[in-house]
Amino acid sequence: MEGSKERVIRCFHCGNETQMQRMGGYSWGTEDIENEVCDFTVVYELYACPVCHRATLYGRYRDETMIRADEDGRPCWPWNKQILFPVNSLEDEAVPKNIKEAYEAALKIKEFDRNNCMMALRRTLELMLLERGATKWGLKDKIEEIAAKGLLPDTLKEASSLAKFFGDSAAHGKELEISAADVEIMAKLIRYIMEYLYILPDQIQICKKRLETENPGNGEAETAL
Repeated sequence: MEGSKERVIRCFHCGNETQMQRMGGYSWGTEDIENEVCDFTVVYELYACPVCHRATLYGRYRDETMIRADEDGRPCWPWNKQILFPVNSLEDEAVPKNIKEAYEAALKIKEFDRNNCMMALRRTLELMLLERGATKWGLKDKIEEIAAKGLLPDTLKEASSLAKFFGDSAAHGKELEISAADVEIMAKLIRYIMEYLYILPDQIQICKKRLETENPGNGEAETAL
């Protein structure tokens, strides 16, 4: 039940799917379901994992655009539900679906399966390079190929090489033991590469379209771009 003080949730800190106790919450919005009104409602709920004792922030949202008819034909407003913390998803439509899914797979096990997380991050990198036109066989050669095309600056080329090294170490158990800090850093580095290749260009296009709409024929804006 939505109003229950307990909920079965997967803890992305320890990996257990378990019944958690709600420790607090906050909601705001405007709704009167009995009178068939629901402009919008946002609910935040904080749960504690009984296994690892770490917190999960659970969010629910619904608004007037989400109205549906139930089995009896009466209006209802289904919830859009999401675990907000720890972060385990990537909310950005600019990233290709297969790359987004690979990255989310890594995030979902980041806290409790370091080696598999690192391998999933390495796979995410390889998918990005392939999507950008890499044709070489090995990942090292793919990184060099994409960098040579000018699609990766030197810092992100180095970040890619580090992701390969740590991913290889996780897969083969060589060179070093993967730590929690290693996983955290690599997840950020892969995110930076993703932002450079997909998210930043998309945001630039959004800004340019706004300028074109608000300032058609503005010579100064066109020169600045």
